[in-house]
Amino acid sequence: MPRIFIWLFIFSFFGHAKPNSFNISTNEIDIAILYPKQVHAGERIKLIGYMKNKYKNAKMGGLTISFPQITSASGSYSDNTFDKISSYGPPQKIYNGQLKKNIRSKYFMVEGWENKWWKNQEKIFYVEIDIPNNIAEFIVNVRGVLVMGNYSSDPKEIKAPVSSFIEDQQGYQVGSFVIPILRKDNLEKKVTKNDVLSGTGFFVNTHDVVTNNHVVEGCKKIELIRTGFKSDAEVVSLDAQNDLAILRSEKSNIKSLGFRPNNKVRIGENIIVLGYPLGDLLGSSIKLTSGNISSMTGLINDSTTMQLTAPVQPGNSGGPLLDNRGQIIGVIFAKLAHQKELNAENINLAIKSNIVKMFLDTHDISYTSLPVESPKEIVDIADEAKESIVRINCYQ
Repeated sequence: MPRIFIWLFIFSFFGHAKPNSFNISTNEIDIAILYPKQVHAGERIKLIGYMKNKYKNAKMGGLTISFPQITSASGSYSDNTFDKISSYGPPQKIYNGQLKKNIRSKYFMVEGWENKWWKNQEKIFYVEIDIPNNIAEFIVNVRGVLVMGNYSSDPKEIKAPVSSFIEDQQGYQVGSFVIPILRKDNLEKKVTKNDVLSGTGFFVNTHDVVTNNHVVEGCKKIELIRTGFKSDAEVVSLDAQNDLAILRSEKSNIKSLGFRPNNKVRIGENIIVLGYPLGDLLGSSIKLTSGNISSMTGLINDSTTMQLTAPVQPGNSGGPLLDNRGQIIGVIFAKLAHQKELNAENINLAIKSNIVKMFLDTHDISYTSLPVESPKEIVDIADEAKESIVRINCYQ
């Protein structure tokens, strides 16, 4: 199959944003599983399974993807280029290679199968999966095989991976990877009985406010509030892929925040988060937390985001991430859902400022890049920044 077809197919799923990829490569087989950069609990995601025969003409072959945490696919699957695609789940019977007999399936799996798989042919299929609400990571097992001889009498199997410490329910060695599951830090707490949800945003000029896409998605009315300021606002532009939004305030705001003059952020830097977490529960005034940059990449090495130790809560979404000079270096958008089995806490994520500036440039929104300044006291940064940051009320 021409490679251009493969990539056109991928773009039809993910748009022009590059998806994450898990890869297995041997001398004979290439396998890739592509999946979205961000996966949230309770949502439906699409995974693409890709396999290439690099060896020689094969009698047949297959690509298997299995999901130990689910018993069925609540979504769907399709045989886009394989001759046949099959799915199995409890209580169906499947063949166990170690036991040499059929066993009862324990969890859901999808298998694409091809007859007469010619050398250098690429095959692809997709599966849609509903992510459970009660997990913090989603496990995916992958394996591929080419059958070179007579399948019934003397089969010669070429397998990928060649060796692994992990086996699937059929007793075959698999490549296994984990997709971290995010809890959308997007207005999980209702702040009134009138379907009003809240987040945070900040002015980059006298009328334009940056926030997250998920903070204002589906709003019938948007209101900007801080001490001494209240205004309606409308959406100027949304970027669902990078979770960004631009709002335009009806009333002007004298104060606005400026960006660091360059995009060079370093691990370990002191940072400050200002916003309106948990709506009215913690009171109506702005809240501050501080910490450090803990990683220059987000989950699964996402280069558009970074990790920080400053605690964030629902309602902080869309707020600014500031350096020790009070300059914007990112936008808060999520925290990793806490689960005991992960033994991981306080993993918080921000969109990098260069992504934010590209979004603003694309829509001709003016902003300021500040000159290099000396570090400031946290109290001074808070005093200077608080009048540029607003609580966003989203009326559903």
